[in-house]
Amino acid sequence: MSRQRPRFVSRYFIKMLLSYGLVIVIALGLVFAFTTSRVVRTLTEKESRVDREIVQQVRAYSDGTYKTVQGIFSRLYMPLSYYDNYSIVDYLNPRKLETLDRKAKRGVISSYLQDICTANAFISDIFIVDYGDRDVFFFSSVSGRDTSLNYDFYDQNLLGGSVDNKIRSIPNHIPEYINASSVNDYAVISYCIYLFDENAVRFNRPLGYIVVNVWADHFKDAYQNADSLNGTLFVVDESGMTLFDSSGEGAGKPFDGSRFGIADLDAAESNRAWVVNTQRSERTGYRFLNIVSREVIRREADAIRRSLYGVLVVCIALAMVISMVSAQLFSRRIELLVRKMRKLERGEFSEYPDVPVNDEIGYLEQSFNNMITSLDKHIQTAYVYQLKSKTAELKALQAQINPHFLFNTLESIRVNALINKDAETAKMIHILGNLFRWNIKTRGMFVELHEEIEYASAFVELEKIRYADAFDVVMDVPQRLMTLGVPRFILQPLVENAIKHGQMGVQEGGVITIGAEEIDDGTLVIAVADNGRGMDAETVRRIETGLDQPEAEPGDEASIGLSNVHQRLRILFGEPYGLKIESEPGVRTVIRIAMPARRKEELEHYVQSDHRG
Repeated sequence: MSRQRPRFVSRYFIKMLLSYGLVIVIALGLVFAFTTSRVVRTLTEKESRVDREIVQQVRAYSDGTYKTVQGIFSRLYMPLSYYDNYSIVDYLNPRKLETLDRKAKRGVISSYLQDICTANAFISDIFIVDYGDRDVFFFSSVSGRDTSLNYDFYDQNLLGGSVDNKIRSIPNHIPEYINASSVNDYAVISYCIYLFDENAVRFNRPLGYIVVNVWADHFKDAYQNADSLNGTLFVVDESGMTLFDSSGEGAGKPFDGSRFGIADLDAAESNRAWVVNTQRSERTGYRFLNIVSREVIRREADAIRRSLYGVLVVCIALAMVISMVSAQLFSRRIELLVRKMRKLERGEFSEYPDVPVNDEIGYLEQSFNNMITSLDKHIQTAYVYQLKSKTAELKALQAQINPHFLFNTLESIRVNALINKDAETAKMIHILGNLFRWNIKTRGMFVELHEEIEYASAFVELEKIRYADAFDVVMDVPQRLMTLGVPRFILQPLVENAIKHGQMGVQEGGVITIGAEEIDDGTLVIAVADNGRGMDAETVRRIETGLDQPEAEPGDEASIGLSNVHQRLRILFGEPYGLKIESEPGVRTVIRIAMPARRKEELEHYVQSDHRG
């Protein structure tokens, strides 16, 4: 399917770019030059003017409501003709009206609160707490809303801060003192003040206090409807708490100006992304901000610009006629090429016929067809061959350990039989028979860790008879790791090495430790340590170098068993898994196995996947 490099008879992309660019770029460039900057500037100025007016309206409305609340608090001390020229505070003062009936007192104060709440639509609730008679007078514009009997209204720290005659406010909150069975699903802003004897000089013994709850969203009454407001309107108190957010998202939370590029409310100003209008009330200390995204203004400018594009209709129509023909051909051919690529992603190596068109896309399609054919041949000849070679190598390495172990075991039995000629020989033969039976019944490439430990323990029992209990074996393997999978015959060669080389010449007191742990990166580490004669650094280096050799050299201290285990781990799991040796002359030797920490079934799937390096 090889082809010569085609002569490009059609410069497809060059023709398309020239035809589109000549008609569209010149026309659009002229229109944008005359309209864009002017339209955006005009709309920005208009938006800023409208927003300033809305912010001013909301500020004036807020000042008015706050002034009304101040008036409510002040009138509590004013004598009322229809209440026998007594003020509401007089009714709370036991020195003024000592003989007043509590029922009559409740009627007067409740009626007064009802009048206030009815006359001011922005007030949702109002109540007065009387410390003297320990009574609460409550009225709400919401039907069925009442105070809780279990709430302690008489704690003088209830309003927070020191006791004084100053108005304090509580930002957006759901009152805790409302009865659970009442309506209590809307936030309010509370204005509170302690009430004192009108002749008081020191403000430390209040008669009670009054709380006026206003609707948290009453600020929206300052502008007629939401359609007149672009962007988002915020009302922020002096502590930085958001009292009102026209979007309904940030009310009752600290104001986050960072998303609008505002680091300091006192220095808030417009920036490249946002148009900001702000005012501050001297009466309340509240900050009023209207923030509009310039993207909104840009969209309005785009709408105006679209009305001017009539002069471009002829040019666009001409470009569309040209593009309809060329783009249809282009899209079909590109779509075909994409479908071929998706099939290749799924592993489908189909052969495709030669492409007869001699242009850029045709050459790309033909090159792709040739690549598919070459890639398919390469996989068949290289990858499959390598996979089979690895499988054969793995099976050969697994088979090496059985004759080697059989030879050593039979030699141990023969020497022991010649020396002892007693029941120990029978015991050794019994253990060896168990090992053979375990070997025969075990199937598959992997076993669970507890099975491998059982096999190694049987081998240790055999060797302890041979060496007359010159050493002990300590197991330090957590129970939770016992069900993890490991390749067969990886532990016994390490134990054999520790006995043969580590305990050589040791008559008693030898200790071989078998331990395992799972480290954080999902690696299982199995360690076999002995307190034998150890090795110097040069010997350790030479042994580790020999582990990667196909066969252990005669006389090499790194036995064929260690090399077999290391090579099998590398073939199964790749680097960095395998054996690692640490040793101190005359102190100890530790050989560690590193492999993935997975169960037996997962390991079988793992070695067939592409996880290996």
